[in-house]
Amino acid sequence: MIGRKRKKRVNILHTSDWHLGQSFKNRSREAEHQGFLSWLLQVIEEQDIDVLIVAGDIFDTSNPPNYALKMYHNFLADIIKTQCRDIVIVAGNHDSISTLEVSKDLLKSLNVHVVASGENQEEGIVQILKDDKLKAIVCAVPYLRDRVLRNANESKSSIEVENELREGMKTYYKSIYDKAKEISGEVPVIATGHFTTTGASISPDSERDIYIGKLQNIDSDMLRGFDYVAMGHIHKPQKISQQNTLRYSGSPIPLSFSEANNQKSVVLVKFVDAEVKVDTLDIPLFKKLYRLHGNFEEIQTKIEAIADLANPPFVEILLKDSEILNYDINDFIYQSNQAGVDILMLKREKEIQERGLAIEDESITLRELDPLDIFDKRLEGEAHLNVDTAMKQNLQALYAQVLEECQNEDN
Repeated sequence: MIGRKRKKRVNILHTSDWHLGQSFKNRSREAEHQGFLSWLLQVIEEQDIDVLIVAGDIFDTSNPPNYALKMYHNFLADIIKTQCRDIVIVAGNHDSISTLEVSKDLLKSLNVHVVASGENQEEGIVQILKDDKLKAIVCAVPYLRDRVLRNANESKSSIEVENELREGMKTYYKSIYDKAKEISGEVPVIATGHFTTTGASISPDSERDIYIGKLQNIDSDMLRGFDYVAMGHIHKPQKISQQNTLRYSGSPIPLSFSEANNQKSVVLVKFVDAEVKVDTLDIPLFKKLYRLHGNFEEIQTKIEAIADLANPPFVEILLKDSEILNYDINDFIYQSNQAGVDILMLKREKEIQERGLAIEDESITLRELDPLDIFDKRLEGEAHLNVDTAMKQNLQALYAQVLEECQNEDN
Protein backbone atom coordinates (compact mmCIF):
# COMPACT_ATOMS: atom_id res chain seq x y z
CA MET A 1 0.00 0.00 0.00
CA ILE A 2 1.12 3.56 -0.74
CA GLY A 3 2.69 5.24 2.28
CA ARG A 4 2.96 2.00 4.23
CA LYS A 5 6.39 1.29 5.71
CA ARG A 6 8.00 -1.75 4.13
CA LYS A 7 9.16 -4.43 6.55
CA LYS A 8 12.83 -5.31 6.75
CA ARG A 9 13.20 -9.02 6.02
CA VAL A 10 16.19 -11.32 5.76
CA ASN A 11 16.16 -15.12 5.65
CA ILE A 12 19.27 -17.00 6.80
CA LEU A 13 20.08 -20.69 6.54
CA HIS A 14 22.66 -22.04 9.02
CA THR A 15 24.57 -25.26 8.45
CA SER A 16 28.00 -26.63 9.39
CA ASP A 17 30.29 -29.64 9.64
CA TRP A 18 29.85 -30.98 6.14
CA HIS A 19 33.13 -32.93 6.34
CA LEU A 20 33.28 -33.34 2.58
CA GLY A 21 35.70 -36.09 1.61
CA GLN A 22 35.16 -38.15 4.76
CA SER A 23 36.13 -41.80 4.53
CA PHE A 24 34.12 -43.83 7.06
CA LYS A 25 35.95 -47.08 7.79
CA ASN A 26 37.37 -46.77 4.27
CA ARG A 27 33.90 -46.22 2.77
CA SER A 28 33.32 -43.04 0.77
CA ARG A 29 30.48 -40.70 1.78
CA GLU A 30 30.45 -38.95 -1.60
CA ALA A 31 26.93 -40.03 -2.59
CA GLU A 32 25.49 -38.95 0.79
CA HIS A 33 27.17 -35.57 0.64
CA GLN A 34 26.01 -35.02 -2.93
CA GLY A 35 22.48 -35.92 -1.86
CA PHE A 36 22.65 -33.38 0.95
CA LEU A 37 23.99 -30.57 -1.24
CA SER A 38 21.28 -31.17 -3.84
CA TRP A 39 18.65 -31.09 -1.09
CA LEU A 40 20.20 -27.94 0.40
CA LEU A 41 20.04 -26.17 -2.94
CA GLN A 42 16.36 -27.02 -3.19
CA VAL A 43 15.69 -25.69 0.32
CA ILE A 44 17.47 -22.43 -0.47
CA GLU A 45 15.16 -21.87 -3.41
CA GLU A 46 11.95 -22.97 -1.65
CA GLN A 47 12.60 -20.94 1.51
CA ASP A 48 13.72 -17.82 -0.38
CA ILE A 49 17.06 -17.77 1.48
CA ASP A 50 19.07 -14.56 1.34
CA VAL A 51 22.15 -15.73 3.25
CA LEU A 52 23.73 -19.16 3.65
CA ILE A 53 26.12 -19.59 6.59
CA VAL A 54 28.48 -22.57 6.76
CA ALA A 55 30.02 -22.56 10.24
CA GLY A 56 33.20 -24.53 9.69
CA ASP A 57 34.53 -27.99 8.83
CA ILE A 58 33.58 -27.82 5.19
CA PHE A 59 36.14 -30.54 4.57
CA ASP A 60 37.06 -33.55 6.67
CA THR A 61 40.82 -33.15 6.35
CA SER A 62 43.29 -30.37 5.61
CA ASN A 63 44.10 -32.10 2.32
CA PRO A 64 40.69 -33.09 0.91
CA PRO A 65 40.40 -35.39 -2.12
CA ASN A 66 39.85 -33.79 -5.51
CA TYR A 67 36.24 -34.96 -5.74
CA ALA A 68 35.44 -33.12 -2.49
CA LEU A 69 36.98 -29.88 -3.77
CA LYS A 70 35.04 -30.23 -7.00
CA MET A 71 31.81 -30.89 -5.09
CA TYR A 72 32.38 -27.76 -2.99
CA HIS A 73 33.00 -25.47 -5.96
CA ASN A 74 30.19 -26.98 -8.05
CA PHE A 75 27.74 -26.33 -5.22
CA LEU A 76 28.85 -22.70 -4.95
CA ALA A 77 28.50 -22.33 -8.72
CA ASP A 78 24.93 -23.62 -8.45
CA ILE A 79 23.91 -21.52 -5.47
CA ILE A 80 24.94 -18.20 -6.99
CA LYS A 81 22.37 -18.86 -9.70
CA THR A 82 19.60 -18.71 -7.09
CA GLN A 83 18.13 -15.72 -5.27
CA CYS A 84 20.61 -16.33 -2.41
CA ARG A 85 23.06 -13.47 -2.89
CA ASP A 86 25.43 -13.96 0.05
CA ILE A 87 27.24 -17.08 1.21
CA VAL A 88 29.37 -16.86 4.37
CA ILE A 89 31.89 -19.67 4.90
CA VAL A 90 34.27 -19.88 7.87
CA ALA A 91 37.02 -22.38 8.51
CA GLY A 92 36.74 -25.07 11.16
CA ASN A 93 39.47 -26.98 12.93
CA HIS A 94 39.45 -29.66 10.19
CA ASP A 95 39.87 -27.10 7.43
CA SER A 96 43.16 -25.93 5.98
CA ILE A 97 43.48 -22.16 5.79
CA SER A 98 45.51 -22.39 2.61
CA THR A 99 43.00 -24.72 0.93
CA LEU A 100 40.08 -22.37 1.58
CA GLU A 101 42.03 -19.26 0.62
CA VAL A 102 43.06 -20.59 -2.80
CA SER A 103 39.72 -19.59 -4.31
CA LYS A 104 38.74 -16.92 -1.76
CA ASP A 105 39.42 -13.86 -3.91
CA LEU A 106 37.59 -15.29 -6.91
CA LEU A 107 34.61 -16.30 -4.77
CA LYS A 108 34.43 -12.86 -3.16
CA SER A 109 33.51 -11.36 -6.53
CA LEU A 110 30.50 -13.69 -6.46
CA ASN A 111 29.46 -12.63 -2.92
CA VAL A 112 30.88 -15.81 -1.40
CA HIS A 113 32.67 -14.56 1.71
CA VAL A 114 35.35 -17.00 2.91
CA VAL A 115 37.00 -16.24 6.27
CA ALA A 116 39.71 -18.74 7.08
CA SER A 117 42.11 -17.39 9.71
CA GLY A 118 40.32 -14.57 11.52
CA GLU A 119 43.50 -12.50 11.70
CA ASN A 120 41.83 -9.58 9.92
CA GLN A 121 38.64 -8.68 11.79
CA GLU A 122 37.56 -6.19 9.14
CA GLU A 123 37.45 -9.02 6.62
CA GLY A 124 35.10 -10.90 8.92
CA ILE A 125 32.47 -8.12 9.04
CA VAL A 126 30.16 -9.06 6.16
CA GLN A 127 27.47 -6.56 5.22
CA ILE A 128 24.32 -8.15 3.84
CA LEU A 129 22.66 -5.87 1.28
CA LYS A 130 19.25 -6.35 -0.30
CA ASP A 131 17.85 -3.87 -2.80
CA ASP A 132 20.97 -1.79 -2.07
CA LYS A 133 19.98 -1.46 1.59
CA LEU A 134 21.76 -2.89 4.60
CA LYS A 135 19.70 -5.79 5.97
CA ALA A 136 22.09 -7.54 8.35
CA ILE A 137 25.72 -7.92 9.37
CA VAL A 138 27.47 -11.24 9.82
CA CYS A 139 30.52 -11.30 12.09
CA ALA A 140 32.22 -14.22 10.37
CA VAL A 141 34.51 -15.75 13.00
CA PRO A 142 36.30 -18.98 12.04
CA TYR A 143 38.04 -21.45 14.33
CA LEU A 144 40.51 -19.13 16.03
CA ARG A 145 43.99 -20.50 16.26
CA ASP A 146 46.29 -19.78 19.16
CA ARG A 147 48.35 -17.23 17.23
CA VAL A 148 45.29 -15.03 16.71
CA LEU A 149 44.41 -14.88 20.39
CA ARG A 150 47.71 -14.33 22.14
CA ASN A 151 51.47 -13.84 21.83
CA ALA A 152 53.34 -16.96 22.87
CA ASN A 153 55.47 -16.57 25.96
CA GLU A 154 57.25 -19.65 27.27
CA SER A 155 57.74 -18.13 30.72
CA LYS A 156 54.00 -18.08 31.43
CA SER A 157 52.37 -20.77 33.52
CA SER A 158 49.62 -23.01 32.12
CA ILE A 159 47.01 -21.12 34.15
CA GLU A 160 48.24 -17.78 32.81
CA VAL A 161 48.12 -19.12 29.26
CA GLU A 162 44.59 -20.44 29.74
CA ASN A 163 43.39 -17.15 31.20
CA GLU A 164 45.03 -15.25 28.37
CA LEU A 165 43.31 -17.41 25.76
CA ARG A 166 39.95 -17.15 27.47
CA GLU A 167 40.25 -13.38 27.65
CA GLY A 168 41.46 -13.37 24.05
CA MET A 169 38.26 -15.08 22.92
CA LYS A 170 36.08 -12.64 24.86
CA THR A 171 38.04 -9.66 23.54
CA TYR A 172 37.87 -10.92 19.96
CA TYR A 173 34.10 -11.35 19.99
CA LYS A 174 33.51 -8.07 21.82
CA SER A 175 35.75 -6.23 19.39
CA ILE A 176 34.11 -7.58 16.25
CA TYR A 177 30.65 -7.00 17.75
CA ASP A 178 31.47 -3.38 18.57
CA LYS A 179 32.80 -2.79 15.05
CA ALA A 180 29.66 -4.28 13.56
CA LYS A 181 27.36 -2.19 15.75
CA GLU A 182 29.07 0.98 14.58
CA ILE A 183 27.64 0.41 11.10
CA SER A 184 24.63 -1.81 11.75
CA GLY A 185 22.08 0.70 12.98
CA GLU A 186 18.94 -1.32 13.67
CA VAL A 187 19.73 -4.32 11.48
CA PRO A 188 20.49 -7.67 13.14
CA VAL A 189 24.06 -8.68 13.93
CA ILE A 190 24.83 -12.39 13.51
CA ALA A 191 27.99 -14.19 14.63
CA THR A 192 29.61 -17.47 13.72
CA GLY A 193 31.94 -19.65 15.76
CA HIS A 194 33.60 -23.04 15.72
CA PHE A 195 34.42 -24.43 19.15
CA THR A 196 32.87 -26.24 22.11
CA THR A 197 30.86 -24.01 24.39
CA THR A 198 29.76 -24.62 27.94
CA GLY A 199 26.38 -26.29 28.05
CA ALA A 200 26.90 -28.23 24.80
CA SER A 201 26.09 -31.94 24.46
CA ILE A 202 28.61 -33.91 22.41
CA SER A 203 28.54 -37.39 20.92
CA PRO A 204 30.92 -39.88 22.59
CA ASP A 205 32.83 -40.88 19.46
CA SER A 206 32.07 -38.10 16.98
CA GLU A 207 33.62 -34.84 18.09
CA ARG A 208 36.95 -34.37 19.72
CA ASP A 209 37.19 -31.38 22.02
CA ILE A 210 38.80 -28.45 20.28
CA TYR A 211 41.70 -27.08 22.26
CA ILE A 212 42.50 -23.47 21.57
CA GLY A 213 45.87 -23.55 23.28
CA LYS A 214 44.75 -25.27 26.48
CA LEU A 215 41.08 -24.28 26.49
CA GLN A 216 38.65 -27.19 26.39
CA ASN A 217 35.49 -25.07 26.10
CA ILE A 218 34.37 -21.47 26.10
CA ASP A 219 31.71 -19.78 28.22
CA SER A 220 28.66 -19.24 26.02
CA ASP A 221 27.73 -16.05 27.93
CA MET A 222 30.12 -14.02 25.79
CA LEU A 223 27.90 -14.73 22.74
CA ARG A 224 24.62 -13.43 24.14
CA GLY A 225 24.84 -9.92 22.69
CA PHE A 226 24.37 -11.10 19.10
CA ASP A 227 20.94 -11.42 17.51
CA TYR A 228 21.83 -14.93 16.36
CA VAL A 229 24.91 -17.13 16.72
CA ALA A 230 25.61 -19.83 14.11
CA MET A 231 27.94 -22.38 15.66
CA GLY A 232 29.84 -25.32 14.22
CA HIS A 233 31.88 -28.26 15.54
CA ILE A 234 29.27 -30.20 17.55
CA HIS A 235 27.58 -32.73 15.26
CA LYS A 236 24.34 -32.96 17.24
CA PRO A 237 21.83 -30.16 16.46
CA GLN A 238 21.03 -28.25 19.64
CA LYS A 239 20.39 -24.98 21.38
CA ILE A 240 23.24 -23.59 23.49
CA SER A 241 22.30 -23.17 27.15
CA GLN A 242 18.64 -23.39 26.09
CA GLN A 243 18.93 -20.12 24.15
CA ASN A 244 16.84 -20.20 20.98
CA THR A 245 19.17 -17.87 19.08
CA LEU A 246 22.42 -19.64 20.05
CA ARG A 247 22.66 -22.90 18.13
CA TYR A 248 24.77 -25.69 16.73
CA SER A 249 23.24 -26.76 13.43
CA GLY A 250 25.01 -30.13 13.57
CA SER A 251 26.43 -32.20 10.74
CA PRO A 252 24.20 -32.98 7.72
CA ILE A 253 24.92 -36.73 7.75
CA PRO A 254 25.77 -39.09 10.65
CA LEU A 255 29.56 -39.22 10.79
CA SER A 256 29.80 -42.10 13.29
CA PHE A 257 27.59 -44.88 14.60
CA SER A 258 26.93 -42.87 17.76
CA GLU A 259 25.01 -40.42 15.55
CA ALA A 260 22.92 -43.14 13.90
CA ASN A 261 19.71 -42.16 15.70
CA ASN A 262 20.19 -38.37 15.55
CA GLN A 263 17.80 -36.46 13.32
CA LYS A 264 20.00 -34.17 11.25
CA SER A 265 18.82 -30.66 10.41
CA VAL A 266 19.68 -27.15 9.27
CA VAL A 267 18.52 -23.97 10.99
CA LEU A 268 16.23 -21.47 9.31
CA VAL A 269 16.48 -17.96 10.81
CA LYS A 270 14.00 -15.31 9.66
CA PHE A 271 14.36 -11.68 10.70
CA VAL A 272 11.35 -9.41 10.19
CA ASP A 273 12.11 -5.93 11.50
CA ALA A 274 13.13 -6.42 15.14
CA GLU A 275 11.64 -9.91 15.43
CA VAL A 276 13.46 -13.18 14.85
CA LYS A 277 11.96 -16.59 14.21
CA VAL A 278 14.12 -19.71 14.43
CA ASP A 279 13.09 -23.12 13.05
CA THR A 280 14.85 -26.31 12.08
CA LEU A 281 14.40 -28.20 8.83
CA ASP A 282 14.95 -31.96 8.96
CA ILE A 283 17.49 -33.34 6.49
CA PRO A 284 16.55 -36.58 4.69
CA LEU A 285 18.66 -39.62 5.56
CA PHE A 286 20.68 -40.62 2.52
CA LYS A 287 22.13 -43.82 4.02
CA LYS A 288 21.07 -45.64 7.17
CA LEU A 289 23.48 -46.63 9.94
CA TYR A 290 22.74 -49.45 12.38
CA ARG A 291 24.34 -50.76 15.56
CA LEU A 292 23.29 -54.39 16.08
CA HIS A 293 23.78 -56.37 19.30
CA GLY A 294 22.85 -59.99 19.93
CA ASN A 295 23.78 -63.63 19.42
CA PHE A 296 24.45 -65.07 15.98
CA GLU A 297 20.85 -66.08 15.27
CA GLU A 298 19.50 -62.70 16.44
CA ILE A 299 21.98 -60.83 14.27
CA GLN A 300 21.02 -62.90 11.23
CA THR A 301 17.35 -62.02 11.73
CA LYS A 302 18.12 -58.32 12.19
CA ILE A 303 20.30 -58.29 9.06
CA GLU A 304 17.47 -59.75 6.97
CA ALA A 305 15.12 -57.02 8.23
CA ILE A 306 17.36 -54.10 7.27
CA ALA A 307 18.91 -55.38 4.02
CA ASP A 308 18.57 -53.00 1.08
CA LEU A 309 20.20 -53.89 -2.23
CA ALA A 310 19.51 -50.44 -3.69
CA ASN A 311 21.21 -48.57 -0.83
CA PRO A 312 22.95 -50.95 1.60
CA PRO A 313 23.10 -49.51 5.14
CA PHE A 314 26.32 -49.26 7.12
CA VAL A 315 26.28 -51.78 9.98
CA GLU A 316 28.28 -52.25 13.16
CA ILE A 317 27.83 -55.55 15.01
CA LEU A 318 28.56 -56.54 18.60
CA LEU A 319 28.28 -60.33 18.71
CA LYS A 320 27.45 -62.11 21.97
CA ASP A 321 28.61 -65.57 20.86
CA SER A 322 32.21 -66.52 21.51
CA GLU A 323 32.25 -70.03 20.01
CA ILE A 324 31.44 -69.07 16.44
CA LEU A 325 34.40 -69.85 14.19
CA ASN A 326 36.10 -67.04 12.33
CA TYR A 327 35.43 -68.93 9.11
CA ASP A 328 31.70 -68.82 9.78
CA ILE A 329 31.91 -65.16 10.69
CA ASN A 330 33.74 -64.28 7.47
CA ASP A 331 31.23 -66.27 5.40
CA PHE A 332 28.36 -64.52 7.19
CA ILE A 333 29.83 -61.09 6.46
CA TYR A 334 30.31 -61.97 2.80
CA GLN A 335 26.80 -63.35 2.40
CA SER A 336 25.27 -60.38 4.25
CA ASN A 337 27.11 -57.88 2.08
CA GLN A 338 25.83 -59.68 -1.01
CA ALA A 339 22.30 -59.54 0.38
CA GLY A 340 22.20 -55.76 0.84
CA VAL A 341 24.10 -54.56 3.92
CA ASP A 342 27.59 -53.16 4.37
CA ILE A 343 29.12 -54.51 7.58
CA LEU A 344 31.86 -52.09 8.57
CA MET A 345 32.72 -53.64 11.90
CA LEU A 346 32.02 -56.91 13.76
CA LYS A 347 33.38 -57.63 17.23
CA ARG A 348 32.83 -60.35 19.76
CA GLU A 349 31.51 -59.06 23.05
CA LYS A 350 33.73 -61.39 25.08
CA GLU A 351 36.92 -60.19 23.40
CA ILE A 352 36.02 -56.59 24.06
CA GLN A 353 35.27 -57.27 27.71
CA GLU A 354 38.57 -59.10 28.13
CA ARG A 355 40.52 -56.24 26.62
CA GLY A 356 38.53 -53.64 28.50
CA LEU A 357 38.01 -51.60 25.36
CA ALA A 358 34.81 -50.07 24.05
CA ILE A 359 33.63 -51.17 20.63
CA GLU A 360 34.12 -47.78 19.08
CA ASP A 361 37.82 -47.91 19.94
CA GLU A 362 38.35 -51.29 18.23
CA SER A 363 39.39 -52.20 14.69
CA ILE A 364 40.71 -48.74 13.95
CA THR A 365 43.47 -48.41 11.39
CA LEU A 366 46.19 -45.78 11.65
CA ARG A 367 44.76 -44.09 8.58
CA GLU A 368 41.44 -43.54 10.40
CA LEU A 369 43.01 -41.95 13.48
CA ASP A 370 43.77 -38.27 13.79
CA PRO A 371 46.92 -37.16 15.68
CA LEU A 372 45.03 -36.70 18.96
CA ASP A 373 43.59 -40.22 18.68
CA ILE A 374 47.08 -41.62 18.15
CA PHE A 375 48.37 -39.75 21.19
CA ASP A 376 45.53 -41.15 23.31
CA LYS A 377 46.35 -44.67 22.10
CA ARG A 378 49.96 -44.09 23.07
CA LEU A 379 48.93 -43.02 26.58
CA GLU A 380 46.80 -46.15 26.92
CA GLY A 381 49.86 -48.25 26.11
CA GLU A 382 51.88 -46.67 28.94
CA ALA A 383 49.89 -48.13 31.84
CA HIS A 384 53.06 -48.64 33.89
CA LEU A 385 53.40 -44.85 34.20
CA ASN A 386 50.21 -44.71 36.32
CA VAL A 387 48.88 -41.67 34.49
CA ASP A 388 45.84 -40.42 36.40
CA THR A 389 42.93 -38.50 34.84
CA ALA A 390 44.26 -35.06 35.71
CA MET A 391 47.73 -35.83 34.34
CA LYS A 392 46.22 -37.36 31.19
CA GLN A 393 44.14 -34.25 30.52
CA ASN A 394 47.20 -32.04 31.05
CA LEU A 395 49.30 -34.16 28.69
CA GLN A 396 46.51 -34.08 26.09
CA ALA A 397 46.29 -30.31 26.35
CA LEU A 398 50.07 -29.89 26.00
CA TYR A 399 50.17 -32.22 23.01
CA ALA A 400 47.21 -30.40 21.42
CA GLN A 401 49.07 -27.10 21.85
CA VAL A 402 52.17 -28.49 20.13
CA LEU A 403 50.00 -29.92 17.35
CA GLU A 404 48.24 -26.58 16.97
CA GLU A 405 51.56 -24.77 16.58
CA CYS A 406 52.67 -27.27 13.93
CA GLN A 407 49.40 -26.84 12.02
CA ASN A 408 49.74 -23.06 12.21
CA GLU A 409 53.17 -23.32 10.61
CA ASP A 410 51.73 -25.49 7.82
CA ASN A 411 48.95 -23.01 7.16
